[in-house]
Amino acid sequence: MAAMEQPTITSAYRSVGVTFDSLVFKSAVMRECLRLAASAAARDVAVLLLGETGTGKNLIAQSIHNASPRARGPFVSVNCSAIPDSLLEAELFGAEKGAYTSSDRLRKGKFELADKGTLFLDEIGDMSPQSQAKILRAFEYKEFERVGGESTLHADVRIIAATNRPLEDLLNSGKFRTDLFYRLNEFTIHVPPLRSRREEIRPLAERFVVECNERLGTKVKGLDAEALAKLEGHPWPGNVRELRAVIKRGCVSAQGEIIRARDLLLTLAPDTGKLLPAAPLSGDLSLAALEKKHIEQVLTQTGWSKKESSQLLGISRPTLDRKIQEYGLIRPSSARDE
Repeated sequence: MAAMEQPTITSAYRSVGVTFDSLVFKSAVMRECLRLAASAAARDVAVLLLGETGTGKNLIAQSIHNASPRARGPFVSVNCSAIPDSLLEAELFGAEKGAYTSSDRLRKGKFELADKGTLFLDEIGDMSPQSQAKILRAFEYKEFERVGGESTLHADVRIIAATNRPLEDLLNSGKFRTDLFYRLNEFTIHVPPLRSRREEIRPLAERFVVECNERLGTKVKGLDAEALAKLEGHPWPGNVRELRAVIKRGCVSAQGEIIRARDLLLTLAPDTGKLLPAAPLSGDLSLAALEKKHIEQVLTQTGWSKKESSQLLGISRPTLDRKIQEYGLIRPSSARDE
């Protein structure tokens, strides 16, 4: 992938190394999830991945592609939440030279780039109904026109879509088109959150330590017992992506070859040194309430640095902005400017 590309927005891969064999899993729920994914890979159907942010939906999508008859074709990934509506049509379908004031060359869209391969529409639940309407025809009939063009183009594309939002609520509120949902919903897979497969926390942490040593040049050999206990007791609202960020920080912070509890930046209860429980004993017990509290604590701890907070939480900056607005979090006047 070229250095100038922005992987948080859109990336196209001609060959992807992620396979089912390379994924870390030990739990029964994850084993069943991947069994369904492997079954879907062999059949040329649309796949809808449902799961919280950071659970590994992108990796499962890549694994499905690499186990499918389309494995020799491209895998093209688009983060729908990061593309403004005004740019979506050109991003997906391309634009002819002169279509825009600054358009000085023909630009191929992601549908065209994914021909004979797989198009992964990540966070499709964040798309506006207007944007959903634009992709329905290309999805259903495999034909489209570039912006500013007159010729109808065709692309043989398999669609895998993913969202961390409750589609049933979006459908009931009219924020997600029913016709697009039925077209996507040929094969649905629920990706479990990390808190429901805690036996995978340790092997994932060990994998991320190796990854950090290779990429950052650190010399960490592992984690001590107290650090592992903290990891296994954490609620992980950011799931595997959050765990990776915590291990990365631990590898950088470690003063020796072992990551200790103090090297992990995890939210602690005031003055107790104990991890907050996964849910309070009273009051609102919903995951949304826990996520709101956790995001607010991380923002407070980083002085409301959205860049640092999104990295620690393991989510994109646009997703953090959306959650701040969704939960009504108010930036204090004393917070530092970014």
